[in-house]
Amino acid sequence: MQGKFVPRAGSVKPIFAAARRPAMAALCCALLAGCSMTGRGVDDVLTTGSISMAEATPSIAVDPFEPRAGADAGATDRLIDEDTIRLAVTAADPDRLVDGALPWASAATGSNGEITDIAEMEIAGQTCRRFSATRNAYDGASLYRGEVCLDRRSGWWTRSLRRAGAERAG
Repeated sequence: MQGKFVPRAGSVKPIFAAARRPAMAALCCALLAGCSMTGRGVDDVLTTGSISMAEATPSIAVDPFEPRAGADAGATDRLIDEDTIRLAVTAADPDRLVDGALPWASAATGSNGEITDIAEMEIAGQTCRRFSATRNAYDGASLYRGEVCLDRRSGWWTRSLRRAGAERAG
């Protein structure tokens, strides 16, 4: 058997072996390019049941933090402070308050104060908290009285928050 070449196993590469890697790379590029050639993004093509799309027109009637033409900056600051007070009351553990007082401060307005007399009760099947709060700001010191309630579906909401009195800083 001289003169005849007998290849050993694995010593001969198929004809297409040299072109295999470039062909695979070209195929991957073509497949990936197909996704972008539709003109629609992945968000437009895929639909999941776990996340609903936002409405084009939101159901919020008025955004209290949106600056309005001719709006009083003090009124906007009061709204921000009232929201800060509400958040502090809802986050507090009334049983762990030292001396029954909870200090609060707003980095956005520079105002601060103290929340006192936090009492938890049930109103119409909802857990509610009644409280008093002071607000010390550039426009004076004010006393607020309020109630916040916990709705099982939507979270805490302000039942009432009213300015009880005001002293002008002098």
